[in-house]
Amino acid sequence: MKRLIYILIIFVGLTSACNSTDSSKNSNSTSGLLPKPDIRERLKYQKATIDTLFNRRKEKIEVLAKLVDTDELVKVSNGNFPENIETTFNIIKDSLGQVITISEFPFSESGDWNIILTHYFDKDGKTFAFERQTNFFNSICTDGVAYETKTEFYNSDFQLIDKVYRLVDEKNNNLQKESCQFPYDYDYKVLVDIDNYIRTKKIKNGR
Repeated sequence: MKRLIYILIIFVGLTSACNSTDSSKNSNSTSGLLPKPDIRERLKYQKATIDTLFNRRKEKIEVLAKLVDTDELVKVSNGNFPENIETTFNIIKDSLGQVITISEFPFSESGDWNIILTHYFDKDGKTFAFERQTNFFNSICTDGVAYETKTEFYNSDFQLIDKVYRLVDEKNNNLQKESCQFPYDYDYKVLVDIDNYIRTKKIKNGR
């Protein structure tokens, strides 16, 4: 279990560092915001800056675990993970103690896939980006591991303004989604802000 969580943490840093900058256009906008290209680049830079903290401040990551058959989260210290973990949460705060990102790691019983669901919060606690990272075997489209990354960016009104999708193999070669089989079906929801997140996930003292 310890090794699995460590691999997942490394996976966050590696996959986020090589995210494509290709984006799709969306007509949603809010008056008073910066022009679309400017806000997109600003949010991407803001997310990239937070991503570097997973490697530079590993000792500052607060780890909580949800166990099977209970809603109570337990704090994990010094890598001593309990048994029967259902989900793990990695929380990073800024120098003022405000949560800026939380990554959720659902546990895969089969071991065929690993999923990381990451919310990014701005200075007001609003979600400005969300990323789902998945690596999985038995994809059919590659003999090794396939890596799927879906990234979304939101303005201050929680309107989707940009999204990036990548599906690559271990050598970072693009894979065709239509040729792949996805051996997982994990429901998730992007939450509007940190208050909704900690309430939904039952994280105490998360603010």
